[in-house]
Amino acid sequence: DHQRNPRTAELAASRAGLAPRRCETPSGMAPSFGEWWREKVIKPIHNTRFYLPPVRGVPASTYMQFVYPVPVMIGGWFVMQWAIAKSHENIGERGEKLREKGRYIGHESEPQNRALASVLAAVEQGGKQR
Repeated sequence: DHQRNPRTAELAASRAGLAPRRCETPSGMAPSFGEWWREKVIKPIHNTRFYLPPVRGVPASTYMQFVYPVPVMIGGWFVMQWAIAKSHENIGERGEKLREKGRYIGHESEPQNRALASVLAAVEQGGKQR
């Protein structure tokens, strides 16, 4: 069929590079999925280069220093807000839900905090009586 139709031959020739090829491993064994993924997906992506022109006289290397981290920072902020909302939903803004359910164990500094609060209250009472 390739000999009769030149378009088919051209198409077959263009697809020759896309034919599945066996990944070579040092031992000659069939590669694992991770090795296949690295050879067929990761390396071609990392070897791809795009020329980025200057934008308003600013070289690409300069503006890409800001373009790459900004989505990560914005995404991180949204993840943080989601985690805070989940925390408030599950335990309350200040842990009130834990105390309500009787699961709150307390913190080792709570007796000290109560003692300090009573001392401060006594000082305030003494200051008001004078």
